[in-house]
Amino acid sequence: MTRPPAVAGMFYPKNQKELQKQIQEFLAQAEPLKLKGKLRALIVPHAGYIYSGIVAAQAYHLLKPHQFKRVILLGSSHYVAFYGAVIADEDLLTPLGKVKCGDINNWTKDGLVEISPKAHAKEHSLEVQLPFLQETLGNQFELYAVVLGTVNEEKLAKFISEKLDDDTLVVVSSDLSHYLSYDKAVLKDNETISKILRGEDSGLDACGRTPIKVLMHLAELKGWKPQLLDYRNSGDTAGDKGRVVGYASMGYYMLE
Repeated sequence: MTRPPAVAGMFYPKNQKELQKQIQEFLAQAEPLKLKGKLRALIVPHAGYIYSGIVAAQAYHLLKPHQFKRVILLGSSHYVAFYGAVIADEDLLTPLGKVKCGDINNWTKDGLVEISPKAHAKEHSLEVQLPFLQETLGNQFELYAVVLGTVNEEKLAKFISEKLDDDTLVVVSSDLSHYLSYDKAVLKDNETISKILRGEDSGLDACGRTPIKVLMHLAELKGWKPQLLDYRNSGDTAGDKGRVVGYASMGYYMLE
């Protein structure tokens, strides 16, 4: 079974060559930043590429082909309300090819993580990350794509921590504030970013606050540190400044 792309042609180009060209252009524009340690996790936005692609590229620019063998991808559900976490149980297709899902048997055996194709059918927050991962890591990595509803973030973080090794990258998909004026959005987003950098998980104005909180608990367990890579909003990229959406890319690293 393979999940077809749900937002190709809307959030990103559906033509393979056009999509690859756009991603490569974003990556070429990214500044050559370096983390202070070994990369362990990323926070990246999930809007249409014309709005947030350059911000996402600043994070994905850190990746190299075959750098990671596995990716755990976390995002909040936008279309289906539920309690718990739902993992994809089928490979995911994009215009750049198929992304293979890993063996999920040890993810679902205790009931904390469940299977529900309905939760993944229309979800864009995970899908828009796949072409960037394919372009930067190649198509050889295994994916564990998890959509979150209402969860115990600390418990889920501990669960995920037991599945990590040096070959696994955690990616959290989240935008920041929505539909504020430009100046208000910058203030609100800087407040949220500062809280994430300090490890404070209350009052985060982000649509993916739940997976961000899971990552923050995970970072605490593992001793990872966050670093801001880029911040912009839609008023900086492809929208007007009257009602904007905020985007940040952040990396979590472990001191070597």
